[in-house]
This record gives sequence, structure tokens and C-alpha cells, in this order.
Amino acid sequence: MRALIKMAAVTGAAIAALAVLPAVSASADDGNSRANCSSGEICFWYDGTSRFQKQFWNTGNHGGNNFMDTINGGYRISNQPVQDNALEVTNRDTVCDVRVGNLQGGVWAWVTIPNNGERQFLGTINNRNDRHERIGPGCS
Repeated sequence: MRALIKMAAVTGAAIAALAVLPAVSASADDGNSRANCSSGEICFWYDGTSRFQKQFWNTGNHGGNNFMDTINGGYRISNQPVQDNALEVTNRDTVCDVRVGNLQGGVWAWVTIPNNGERQFLGTINNRNDRHERIGPGCS
């Protein structure tokens, strides 16, 4: 009986601990999952065209994310990874600037993109992008 009570107490504690953990989304941050770059989104472009793009709402790592292919008006995941393949970014975040970073040899190099809605070349970290972060007051 004592073992049964102990097991129930441990199970109850485990359930209580899980209840306070933040919910984790099962899907990646894909912005609004529509072609183009909508208000509030941070959009990465594979090349000078609009065919391959990836949108985010929040700060994020680029590893494990692929560009979306907009051929024929559709929007499907391509085999082109976002990490180390972005040429340009459009920051349509309504509040924050965005900095895009490349980690090399343990040192981060950053390019800051203002939230002006203009498509901008990544310059010194062109095709060497590992993550992006929303920056400024009230941003995280």
C-alpha cells in the first residue's frame, strides 16, 4: 500500500510539473504561410526573384527551416535550406528591427535590418546566415 501511495504522489508531481511548462508549438514559424511578405513578417529570399521565400513572425534559428516554393501560385516546402542560403531579407515587423547573424569560429557577425518593409541585401553575411533576432525596446 505504501508503494502505491508513493507512486501516486510521484505521478501527481510529474503531472503538476508538466502543467507549468510553456506550450510548445508543433509547427515551425512560417509567418502566415502565404506567398509575399505580409505586415508583421520577417521574410527571407533565396535569390533576386520571389519564387523561394521564408517568413517568420518571431526570432528564430534558420537550421531546419526550408524556403517555400511559390511556383504556379502554390506555396510548398522546397528542398532549399534557409540557413546559409539567404540573399535578402524584408523586415515588415510592426515594431522591431531585425538583426541577422552568422556564427563562424565561435564569433557572431550581425547585419541589422530596419523595419521599413524594404527588401535588403544581406551584405557581408550573404548566404552565411544562421539566425535572426528581433531587437529594440519591447522586442525579444
